[in-house]
Amino acid sequence: MKTRLVDSLPCIENVNSIMNAMEQGSAHDKLAYIARNCSPYTSLAFCTLLFPTIIVVDGCFLLEFYYTESNFLDACKNYNNDKRKIEENMNNTFLYEVFECLGEKVSDMVFEEIGKIVRLSWDMVLKQTFPEREFAVKYFHDEQDYGPVVTFCQK
Repeated sequence: MKTRLVDSLPCIENVNSIMNAMEQGSAHDKLAYIARNCSPYTSLAFCTLLFPTIIVVDGCFLLEFYYTESNFLDACKNYNNDKRKIEENMNNTFLYEVFECLGEKVSDMVFEEIGKIVRLSWDMVLKQTFPEREFAVKYFHDEQDYGPVVTFCQK
């Protein structure tokens, strides 16, 4: 029998090695890890990070979980109504802050892999939801030691 493994995250090189270090064995162990360590509420909350709600305000595409009218108006003022800069800065998602409640030390490699996955997911969401628009979805490691950051803006 001919078998072929198709990885839906080919650009994410360390996920399997990270998970295999925690859960020895087959890919099914990843599901066992979820079953033992994550509630359905945790899973739903994480889905909001991977598949965020986008709000469109005055032509700006923004992550709904960061938007308030006052911070949008402040950003418009601070960035002289430059939509690209407004979007890029308001959509900045600092992964160290997303997981700030962790008491244990987590390898930077884990945050880096999550950042790459979030970038890929947001890219797919934006292409699917707004096919007529072009977006730059960026992942980078912040120089000021805020760790991995994911953001997007219109091209």
